[in-house]
Amino acid sequence: MVDKPAKRADQLGHRPKRFWKEVTVTQGLGIALDGRPVKTPSGAHLVLPVHALAHPVAAEWAAVGEHVDYDAMPLTRLGFAAIDRMPDIRDEIVTEVLRYAETDLICYPSEYPESLIAREAQAWDPILLWASEELDLVFYQNLTLTHQAQPAQTTDRLRALVLAMTPHEQAGLMTAIPLLGSVVLALALWRGRLGGEDAFAAATVGETFQAGIWGQDAEAEERRNGMKARAVSLETWFGALRKT
Repeated sequence: MVDKPAKRADQLGHRPKRFWKEVTVTQGLGIALDGRPVKTPSGAHLVLPVHALAHPVAAEWAAVGEHVDYDAMPLTRLGFAAIDRMPDIRDEIVTEVLRYAETDLICYPSEYPESLIAREAQAWDPILLWASEELDLVFYQNLTLTHQAQPAQTTDRLRALVLAMTPHEQAGLMTAIPLLGSVVLALALWRGRLGGEDAFAAATVGETFQAGIWGQDAEAEERRNGMKARAVSLETWFGALRKT
């Protein structure tokens, strides 16, 4: 959902060539390339809500090589999504978050082996407790084959929480949830309870366990490193937004 506007140029086979020498943050917290404002795919000016976010976004543009590669510019993509997409799909965002919450990764712990069960409990139980105490969100863990719906109070509270977020927070959340496979871990990243690397580690307990047994090939390792880098960029994004 979030990446569609940002990748439109790549989908059309057009990767803009770098033309600028200087990248600056404007007084209004926009990004300028040789004085020309960066615009979102819809044509709006890319404006960030805080200095702490504008400067890392400017750094992404300064680091561009011969051609713009949006895959290497996660903060820019989030900025595009916050402006172009989030305000128009508020109801869709809530629906998507609630759907993920019903199948949240950390609400479905493994049944065996005991060593994996212990690792998952060590990584997940403190976050579930934090969500209950700090966000008033009680998530049931499904310990049987029968699906157990999340409490209505949790659903209502989660809906209100998401609707109260700014478009920039929503853009980050809607990137973090599918990346981590977990609403709870995404919320922990949003609030700073977990950093990017720790959130990714919690989301991949099972994969890490299996890799320890069977080994991991280079392609899988490259994929994991890319996903971890995205989680770290979300830590930067959310951390800057908390400074407002």
